[in-house]
Amino acid sequence: MGSPTFYWYPKEGGSLEKTVMTRALSRMEADDRPQAEDSYSGAQAMTRVFYGTRRRVRLAWERLNLLSSAGAADHRSLLPVIAHLQRGGAVGFSADGAKTIGGYPGAGNWSRGAGTLTCGSPTNAFSAWQPLAAIAAGDQVVIESEAVYGRSEQRSATSFSAGVLTLASQTLVFDYAGAGPMWRWYRFWPALRLPADQLGSPLVTNDHGITASVELVLEVDPVVHLLTTSGLGGRFGLADTTVRGIDAQPTLDTLLASARVRNAARLP
Repeated sequence: MGSPTFYWYPKEGGSLEKTVMTRALSRMEADDRPQAEDSYSGAQAMTRVFYGTRRRVRLAWERLNLLSSAGAADHRSLLPVIAHLQRGGAVGFSADGAKTIGGYPGAGNWSRGAGTLTCGSPTNAFSAWQPLAAIAAGDQVVIESEAVYGRSEQRSATSFSAGVLTLASQTLVFDYAGAGPMWRWYRFWPALRLPADQLGSPLVTNDHGITASVELVLEVDPVVHLLTTSGLGGRFGLADTTVRGIDAQPTLDTLLASARVRNAARLP
């Protein structure tokens, strides 16, 4: 597997910052938080009100060796990422930078029983982050809806070519029409934030200056599912690492903010 990579945009500039770790993750796991309320009638019939799922992922690097040049460099690299997260910034993260790939529907819907998914342009919506990212036969992908619909499934892919993602023998279980779906390599999350309830926890611990451990519980920004339905699809182009003037091209944070405003304007 390749190197774990963060993609983020310092608020002081409009160019992409890539933070590439030399050390593999010690721990990575989903930490989803479904939001629901149950009520019961006099006949004991249950009614559930589902508010969506707060999708979270736990990332940890344990015992980085601060006495080695590689361990100390990884530790230094993570500190500005953490500072960006603490002040409300968004980051993309891939456990393998070469698999930084995902997209949104093109023509037609992603419906139950479908074995091929047609994607819009750009076919890899995050190609500015990793232009050569690719899906190989046997790679795992996640197809999921907006958090409020709570639909998500993991499938094996056989290929991704000319904007068409072909799944292996298992086809889609859910119908994603109108549910703001996207697909991504299963260990790539394009928009993560540090939730406020994590600000009181120590994100970096240090053992006498010899080793350091980092544990981040990050939450998916649900607006990432609205980047095409909010009218941004035709000009969805994230800034790359080329240094330009501030706001010359969309950053992850400005793109999410625009989608949030446009989506609010559509609500009744």
